[in-house]
Order: sequence, then C-alpha cells, then structure tokens
Amino acid sequence: MPIPILASGHKDDPLQLDRTILKRAELLPHASFTVVKDHVGLEGEKLLAFAGYVAKRIRAIGDADYLPRIHLDVYGTLGELFGLKIEPLADYLGRLRDAAKPYGLLIESPVIAATQDGQIATFKQLKELLKHKGIAVGLIADEWCNTLEDIKRFADVAASDFVQIKTPDLGGINNTIEAVLYCRSKGMGSSLGGTANETDQSSRITTHIALACAPDFMLSKPGLGVDEALMIQTNEMARTLAIIAARMEH
Repeated sequence: MPIPILASGHKDDPLQLDRTILKRAELLPHASFTVVKDHVGLEGEKLLAFAGYVAKRIRAIGDADYLPRIHLDVYGTLGELFGLKIEPLADYLGRLRDAAKPYGLLIESPVIAATQDGQIATFKQLKELLKHKGIAVGLIADEWCNTLEDIKRFADVAASDFVQIKTPDLGGINNTIEAVLYCRSKGMGSSLGGTANETDQSSRITTHIALACAPDFMLSKPGLGVDEALMIQTNEMARTLAIIAARMEH
C-alpha cells in the first residue's frame, strides 16, 4: 500500500497551498511557525486564522471525498506563548482543532522543554490532558527526539502520538529501519521525515524504507516546493508497487 505523504510547503504561498490541495496530499501543509509575535500571534490569533484558512481552501477547491489531515509545525512557540502552562495550552489546541474542522489536526513540537526528561514529561502531561478534555489533536515529537536511542525513550513511555524519525540524524539507514519498526512494536505512531535539504536519491531511498516498514506517513522531500517532492515520492511508490504486483502474477 502507498504511504501517505505530508506535503511540506510555505505558509505564505497561497498558490502552493492550492496546488497541494488539488494534488490531494494526504497531510498538509506542514509550514513553519517559529516566532510567536509574527507567526502565532500574541493571543494565538494568527495561527488560528491560518488553520481556518487552510480548512476553508480545502472545502472550497478540494474534491468532496478529499479529507486530508492538517499538520502544523510550531517549533515550541505554543509553549512559549503560554509559559509552558499545560491547561491553557490544551484549551488553545481545542480552539485550533475547531478551526481546522472537519479535518484532522496534527501539531508538531507544541512545546520545547529545557531537557529531554522535561520534554517527555510535558508531552505526556499534555497528551493525557487532551484526552481528558476530549480534544482530538495528534501530538508529534521532534526536538529532543533525534537519535535511535531518543526515539526508543519516547516510544517506551508513549510520550506522544507520533515521533518524527529524522533520517539524516540517525546515521545509517539500518537505524531508520529499526526506529520505524520499534515504534510499531510499541504502538507509537511515526513520521518518516528528514530535512528539505536532501537529494532526490535520499528521497527515493526513504520511500523504499517507508514501503517496507510502514510508518504512518512520510515527509515530502527534497525541498519545500511540494510539487517536485510529491512527484519523486509518488512515482517511486507507484513504480515499486507495480513491479511487486507484476512479480506476484508470475
């Protein structure tokens, strides 16, 4: 089965967003929200408006049966905005979830703690509070979760809903493979990711790892243009699956 792709683009390019929607990317738009005042808003209003805008464009130009998940990477800015106070942060995530409806919502790196232990504890607390409040937002761990050993620590205690497995940070692809399989063995969701600053070759290799190991989704790469990465990865999956199907017929 093809692996869903998280199309990673720019938050300030409405035409790119429209193309991503028309290409029916399973998850979008990733984007990057790194400065509270400029990207999130001092009352969180800018991020809320963006989530609402993405949902509105999907409804306006997407097919009726197209139901992607909205993914926003906030680089710890929500923790900064709320002073790492979990209760108001959870309530704000509820408002974001409402802005994104009817589409599912994933938030990457809502907080960045001072230590890895603090990051794990904060993520667990936030995850449990969201469940208690009935707020359906998927949390993705990135910072403090870089190596194979880090990923195992997060997975062992189910600190988040997903971890981003950053292929360049793990060294050999054997570690990437082990990370995906370990997450699956622990019931932890995984995003097979990396960086926009990769090559078409590393993108194709990552795609084959994804087909073999079945993470929940993988990041579009290389680049932030969306179109090129989706072409490379979608074609690689289609070609590989067609070859497998042909061999099975004989």
